[in-house]
Amino acid sequence: MGDALSEPPQPLPGQEPPYGQQPPPYQPYGQPPPYGQPPPPGYYPPPPAKSSNTVLIVLAVIGGLLLLFCGGCLAVGTVFVNEVDDAIEESTADDDEPGHVDNPLEITPGEAFEVTGMDYSDGWSVQADDLGDLDVQGLRVTNNRDEPDEVIVEIKLWKGSEILALANCNTEQIAVGTTTKVSCISADDFPEDYDTVTINDAF
Repeated sequence: MGDALSEPPQPLPGQEPPYGQQPPPYQPYGQPPPYGQPPPPGYYPPPPAKSSNTVLIVLAVIGGLLLLFCGGCLAVGTVFVNEVDDAIEESTADDDEPGHVDNPLEITPGEAFEVTGMDYSDGWSVQADDLGDLDVQGLRVTNNRDEPDEVIVEIKLWKGSEILALANCNTEQIAVGTTTKVSCISADDFPEDYDTVTINDAF
């Protein structure tokens, strides 16, 4: 015999409950039982709600902002490179002109000459100083350019294609229409047998 305290058998689906027992109350599918009551047989809890897409939206926004930022950096970098290229081209545009860095201008001691608006007076000379080094004396220049500028040049003494001595010469910033002395210095021995003197921008 079974235990008298054991639960009575439960009816199978489609069968009536045993005599004296009430059928479980009707429970719509997916709805939880009333508070305090155990779930009826065959009850399945509702599926969990879908997770929010907030994280995906935030990630998409961050990705879009990063894309815009990188695109902006690329655009700024391109503009900067173009500006640098333009500045370099402008600064080197006259390098092949006579007297500029890539084209030394032949000059004659004692005679006046001109390098793109810088007018050098006559009466200058090249000679040996007290130590026997190259010395450029009496060189003066007038700025006839459109704006203040300075002179930073090299004066070279040649023998054929060989540079025998070089003097570095410069001035302070010269206002338009102003004449000033050009200061030169050299550590090279003054050669007696040079045949050509040139001047060119140092850079």
